[in-house]
Amino acid sequence: MTNPIRLSALALAATMAACTPTGGAATPTTVSETKVKLEPLFAAEQPWGMAFLSDGALLFTEKEGGLKYAVPGTGVDPKTVSGLPPALTEGQAGYLGIALDPNFDDNRLVYVSLSSGTVEANATAVVRGRLSDDNSALENVEEIFRSKTRDTAYHYGSRLAFANDGTLFVTLGEGFKYKELAQDPKELLGKIVRINPDGSIPADNPFADGVSGDPAVWSYGHRNEQGLYYDKVSGTLWETEHGPKGGDELNIITKGTNYGWPAITYGVNYDGTIISDKTEAEGMAQPETYWVPSIAPSGLTMLNSDVYPGWRGDLFVGGMNGPAGLVLVRIDLEGGKVIGKEDLLRDESLAIRDVVQGPDGFLYVASKDFDGIFKVVPEE
Repeated sequence: MTNPIRLSALALAATMAACTPTGGAATPTTVSETKVKLEPLFAAEQPWGMAFLSDGALLFTEKEGGLKYAVPGTGVDPKTVSGLPPALTEGQAGYLGIALDPNFDDNRLVYVSLSSGTVEANATAVVRGRLSDDNSALENVEEIFRSKTRDTAYHYGSRLAFANDGTLFVTLGEGFKYKELAQDPKELLGKIVRINPDGSIPADNPFADGVSGDPAVWSYGHRNEQGLYYDKVSGTLWETEHGPKGGDELNIITKGTNYGWPAITYGVNYDGTIISDKTEAEGMAQPETYWVPSIAPSGLTMLNSDVYPGWRGDLFVGGMNGPAGLVLVRIDLEGGKVIGKEDLLRDESLAIRDVVQGPDGFLYVASKDFDGIFKVVPEE
């Protein structure tokens, strides 16, 4: 896809007011013949992240409830998995992202990100522990990473994704009121970091020597990244992040790259005032696509099955605050480039926090609030 012509921030404000409900003026709307609906599986209170085991069982976090274990289709309610440390649960804080170790079937290691501390002093932390053989507890839990301490309970990022080389990517939001720190590679707020599974720093990180940036930093200039997916076939790291009022982005994340926030943005402040009069700048990456108005993207996955005709290889993004009831977006990819976007499940009164593919090839979504976990099934 050719990157869209960037608008000035003043023109952007007018565009936002007049934009169609689908948003994303940069990318054409795609309409496919495949239609889907939601099949409820079980209740959950503010589920945040999901990870399927190879046998079809599901581990998921709840913002305040910690880690849960469930087997879809059995009719059995989710069970609490003990062992996680306490989390701050004020505001947007809580138990957040989750990932399984690439060798989970052998070592049963689970990684969870959480907000740790108090409202006055807290940070994003990543812990790992071994899931017990009976799936009831995390054992030998240890903290492997901790971000910068701040005094806000907003914008944690907190998605986790493993790369083919075994390193772990962690998204770190800029804490809302610390947005200027996103442009400083020596700070951890507003970054994506790359660590080894034990928390040590890979020697080939872009700032590994610590001279011009924090050794853990992989990319910078981010706002609040709540979607992360690593494509094991192409080695591409995809990310979505929340803009302010407008300007949500889908990015391809590359080593040492500056993604612009808040120096460049498609969005404006919530009160309509200008954040930046620039939407492009030398040395700052352009998004693959963006949304104006915002959809509050959260959760990101790629379909690698043929369960839904014509959708294999496309990305799927959850929407938490979309216009006109927007719930799920299909990003139509061709040759690794975005060629279109399709809004799905518009009639569902639901906000989606996460979307993943299960071992059965179906998509599963987690609600933002107190609804639960759902299976996305084709309409007959």
